[in-house]
Amino acid sequence: MVDLTVVMNGRVVGDVFGNGSRLRLRYEPAATTTPDFTALSLSLPADRPRWRGRTVSHWLAGVLPDRETVLRRWRTQFGVASLAPEALLEHVGEDVAGAAQFVRRNRLETVLAQNSDLHDLTESEIAEVARSAKRDSLPYDFDAGVGRFSLAGAQVKFALQKTAQGWALPSGAEPSTHIFKPAIPGLEDQDVAEVMSLRAAADLGLPTATACLASFEDQRVAVVERYDRISLAGRWWRVHQEDLCQALGLSPQLKYESQGGPGVATCADLLWRHCGRADVERFADALIYNYLIRGSDAHARNYAILLTPGNARLAPLFDLNSTLAFGQNWASQLAMRIGGEDRLDAIAWPHWRDCSAQLGLEPDQIRDRLTTICHDLPDALATAAAALDLTGAAGLTSRILVERAAVWCAEAADRCRLV
Repeated sequence: MVDLTVVMNGRVVGDVFGNGSRLRLRYEPAATTTPDFTALSLSLPADRPRWRGRTVSHWLAGVLPDRETVLRRWRTQFGVASLAPEALLEHVGEDVAGAAQFVRRNRLETVLAQNSDLHDLTESEIAEVARSAKRDSLPYDFDAGVGRFSLAGAQVKFALQKTAQGWALPSGAEPSTHIFKPAIPGLEDQDVAEVMSLRAAADLGLPTATACLASFEDQRVAVVERYDRISLAGRWWRVHQEDLCQALGLSPQLKYESQGGPGVATCADLLWRHCGRADVERFADALIYNYLIRGSDAHARNYAILLTPGNARLAPLFDLNSTLAFGQNWASQLAMRIGGEDRLDAIAWPHWRDCSAQLGLEPDQIRDRLTTICHDLPDALATAAAALDLTGAAGLTSRILVERAAVWCAEAADRCRLV
């Protein structure tokens, strides 16, 4: 039996209690009437003061890592009886994605008082954290055959706060501000490909998380600035967000469409209902971009919605990864089907035309965006590769990525009858 208070930026908004099928979310009535209240999820709106069962459990599971090895290690470390998300959040719930903190009763006074702690880390300490993270990661298995980075054991990460002095480990009310991602073992220079993919997308006009490559002693990592954190009045604040599985009330295990997860039509319908045309168009751009970089991991959990009082919008893109640099083992399938087809080498214009109907957009608009992104992508990747933090790292990988992107974009243009 757990009893956790849900806090958002120093205010109690509800509590989570019970366990298993008896798990409950209860909103605090006084909080829901304030103009700056944000519900925990689109799937858990405050028009009902209490929620129970799987929707609550699925949402909580969505803020935890999906790597069972990490969850099992936490269960041993914290001495809990199960891998239930509510049991683990008793110990790791104070700094997760979004604005919500899940706080034990004996910690509530400290968190509400905005008491916090920052433990400054040296370069050596950060390097050791990176080494430990990599030791906890399993090598990438090319036999999986589809190039998906989110398979169990594929990627690990850790979070720190950027300070005037450098980097620090936050606790209490203090949030992390950046995510550190070592390259996936077995995918040499995957960190370089990720930073290039994010920067090229931004150059093409797609809102993305800001990323750079950094080294700490002998450890190189991709450092991604959190878009769900904002600095105001000299301190950091949390901004609420959730991934599309959470917004749809689905288990985080159902992230790939091939495994029963949401596809283009379901995600587009959610965006039309809660966000609007501009965000559906951005989602369409993201589908096109992932197709052209052969980015196979754009599943529903790698899209998110930012939630602010009375408003929802598609979050900046994150976890963009081109597989074009990885030998002959680049991706063969997409995480979401395009017009009913997920095989990258089989997708052609008829699939994109059908996809436009799923999106609720005009075919000519999709064709125009396909044409523009296809034409501009190689140059955008070349510009990304020329950045100072990348020029001294993995030059061969970045050149291969640019060259293969040009070849693949030409093939895609021919397939989709863009030329």
